[in-house]
Amino acid sequence: MNEAMGVFLLFLVPGLPLLLAFPALRSYLPRPCYFALLPAIILAAVPMTFSIDIPWLLLGSRFGINDMSRLLLAMSVLLWLVSAGLFYRSADYSSEGCISTCFMLALAGSLGVILAMDLISFFVFLTLTGYGFYALLVSEGGEGTRQSGRIYLSFMIIADLVLFEALLIAAAVTDNLAFEAVHHAIAQSSSLDLYLLMVIIAFMIKAGLWPLSFWLLPVFRSSRPVVAVLLGGVPVAAGLLGMVRWLPLGEISSPEPGMIIQYLGGAAVIYAVLAGLIRAQLKISAIYVAIMFTGFFFIAVGTGLTYPAVWQQYGYFIYFFIALFSIGFAVLVMLLRSLESKYPDKMIPVKQSDSISLWFKQHWPVIIERLTAQMRFDAISRLKTKMNFLWQKHLWERILDRSESFLQRWNIAITLFLVLGLIMVFVRVLPF
Repeated sequence: MNEAMGVFLLFLVPGLPLLLAFPALRSYLPRPCYFALLPAIILAAVPMTFSIDIPWLLLGSRFGINDMSRLLLAMSVLLWLVSAGLFYRSADYSSEGCISTCFMLALAGSLGVILAMDLISFFVFLTLTGYGFYALLVSEGGEGTRQSGRIYLSFMIIADLVLFEALLIAAAVTDNLAFEAVHHAIAQSSSLDLYLLMVIIAFMIKAGLWPLSFWLLPVFRSSRPVVAVLLGGVPVAAGLLGMVRWLPLGEISSPEPGMIIQYLGGAAVIYAVLAGLIRAQLKISAIYVAIMFTGFFFIAVGTGLTYPAVWQQYGYFIYFFIALFSIGFAVLVMLLRSLESKYPDKMIPVKQSDSISLWFKQHWPVIIERLTAQMRFDAISRLKTKMNFLWQKHLWERILDRSESFLQRWNIAITLFLVLGLIMVFVRVLPF
């Protein structure tokens, strides 16, 4: 295969899923999810190393593939093939239009993250991955799924804002936002500590690293098998990869931040073991396994910041770790879901404290009303009425309810959104 064909495949790997996100374009294909993965399969199978610069795309973009990114690409293709197979065998296939669009958006983002070689392209595809995964999570889901999706969405917004600030710091230091140039420039900058802090916090949230893993358990509990299989290999793996790509590991020596990160990684491992043993719920044990292994990942990153020579010699092993973790998590999820379907009585139900919390949430207005009636405090009664109204009728809840219902029913809106995105991207090509 010549280099021109390789460059064409680089375009097609994230580009074909984006095109097939248009409902009209994929309507002629029997199972478009498999077809969208075809360029990625070919690129992962061909042993070539090359890159391409696209100066007119996203203020300048670079994409490429090497041995490590090929490993992650093969891992991602395997997970998406398994998820597509689960999707086509499930009842969700009856509403194929909406879920396929969400599937294609998340797929394009996750593949683009692996091939991106500069900060802006990585940020754009990482954002597409996060929101595409959110859409895939809440589409055709119930109230519990939508609530966990809102938690995930809130943390993704926070992480994107923090990561965008880190991107601005890098842009102020150097005009070349390729990873290698940024690493070299930021290592000599006075803004190094602030950049490190923002990048670490942002990707801790993106990957669900402890103690910023608040969204991980609710999303896993409420997700369908199609989404649960992708949890470790899409949002979590993208966050881990981002931390490796954005941090100048091997080029700087920061003993204090490195030691703090190592301590946090060790604490995450201890927390995962203790919490898993205390809660002892087989259904959610995969999450504690994920927290434990991402804790080991965090220890490795802290070691790279403390001892750059060690990272230069052994840092490439982290890509094998990400790939094996993603595949292992998917296998564990499928095993647990199989056990749950065969032996539902063996699964430990929700803890009593959760039931008490749910009961209190449903009955607290009646309790307060009785107390205020006995005390005859009209002001408190009015305050209770207002709080009850706000509890049930939050403006943001109504907006999200409508947007999620809109997402589930109207593919035309998603098509218009994609057209607008393409216009905004390619407007720099026009001669004015």
